[in-house]
Amino acid sequence: MIRSLLFVISIMLLTGHVSAQSPYDRTFKVRKSDAPFLAGPDAGAFQKGTIKKGTDGIILRWCRDEFPFRDWAFGGRSKHLKLLNERVCEVSVDGRIGFMNGRDLKPE
Repeated sequence: MIRSLLFVISIMLLTGHVSAQSPYDRTFKVRKSDAPFLAGPDAGAFQKGTIKKGTDGIILRWCRDEFPFRDWAFGGRSKHLKLLNERVCEVSVDGRIGFMNGRDLKPE
């Protein structure tokens, strides 16, 4: 019984039928154009630099507000983008830590 269950779960994972991946377990890239790289999450935060359009491998460390897991896990691409649009996130980009507006990010 347990072997059968494990087999079914592994097939679902391999074929992509399970997509309940947390936003913190994947990487992101810059969505449309160069994006500000900020010192803090608040409006008017100092801009430390710019992250170029197309930069990938961006890791989310945390976001304000947190993502509602159910909405993210079962939402699909358009829901993911909507949720990102409503947040500002601390990110790691090429070893640098800073903040980006979620509207500047998209899942890879």
